[in-house]
Amino acid sequence: MNTAPRRSEPASDAASVLVLDDDVELSEILRIRLERDGFMVCVANTVAQFEEACRRALPTAVVVDLNLGRQDGLLVAERLVALGFSGPVFLISGSDDRVLTAARRHAEALGLDLPAVFHKPFPLAALSSSIRDAVRGPRDDGVSSALQALRGGEIRPFFQPQVDLKSGALVGAEALARWVRPDGSVQASGRFLPVIATENLWTDLTDAMLRGTAKAILEWRAAGRVPCHVSVNLEADTAIDPAFGPHAADLLDGMGVSHDLVRFEITEQTAMGDTAKALRALTWLRIKGFDLSIDDFGTGFSSLAALHAMPFTELKIDQSFIRRITTDESARVIVKAIVDLAHNLGLVCVAEGVEDQQTADMLRAFGCDRGQGFFFGGAADSAKFAEQLALEAHIRPDAL
Repeated sequence: MNTAPRRSEPASDAASVLVLDDDVELSEILRIRLERDGFMVCVANTVAQFEEACRRALPTAVVVDLNLGRQDGLLVAERLVALGFSGPVFLISGSDDRVLTAARRHAEALGLDLPAVFHKPFPLAALSSSIRDAVRGPRDDGVSSALQALRGGEIRPFFQPQVDLKSGALVGAEALARWVRPDGSVQASGRFLPVIATENLWTDLTDAMLRGTAKAILEWRAAGRVPCHVSVNLEADTAIDPAFGPHAADLLDGMGVSHDLVRFEITEQTAMGDTAKALRALTWLRIKGFDLSIDDFGTGFSSLAALHAMPFTELKIDQSFIRRITTDESARVIVKAIVDLAHNLGLVCVAEGVEDQQTADMLRAFGCDRGQGFFFGGAADSAKFAEQLALEAHIRPDAL
């Protein structure tokens, strides 16, 4: 019996679908049907095969069985997010509807997009049709829908915790964009960012994220919670726009939120794209009390130059290094060197993509200051994150 991942060879422009099911016969049936409908299909019967296929190339869509013997679809959902997957995910299972619903909510809370779930046995044509609808791309009304969602508050920040690796205290959060539909379902940013990018709606998105973050901070404070620092990502053009800083300052001042509660994350590629403009814009933000984080450190070609030139206060190590430190000696050497570099420059060092205790322990031993990842928690809406702040205040009243 051949259980290795199998990849079909339809037209090169076909959408790719990765199927994970430990039922070899069913997965083969799915492969045959989806190939017949024009998809390029790869089949995996174990989580290890699934991860191997994802590392080769992320698919357009994923079909995952919830029950995988000693492993499960919940773990796979967490792996997909860690791998940066933003396409549609379809859960299939013989479990009862309540279990399927709970599993779907778990995946959506992680930020994954689940257009549909299927209870076994199900019509193969229904799965194929759902995949086709999900990968068809933005409809003609995509632009107006995205704008309406932005201005109507449907696209809003969810908050993923950052934890002090030494004490375990919750010390910050990153604001991640999510689309909360009227029916309560939550869509990951991968479902709407293509429209945002194509139509250059970054200003609207950044404004929605900043305003939503400020609103959340005020809600936490009104509920008696001590707000934590929140990081907001800036797209390249926004980051170097000289008008953005004054706009951000006026927005927060008008809402009564202190600048030092907001940290802006900028990739190193952004910082070095137009050095003169970036230097002026980022220095202005620092003068006005905003912290600056260099994001995805280690993935660009000008990392050291960006650190030397720009007034950053924090360095975030890219998760592609963090995920490998427990198994790859070279990754451990690189991460330790980055931690030392950050501290020698007086920067707070944050590790992204922390998924297990072993990784957290190793980073702590390296002296890394903070960790972020599903080991500490996924992104939550403002109300649920307020509960985390309340718990933190109860456990460590002086932590925040």
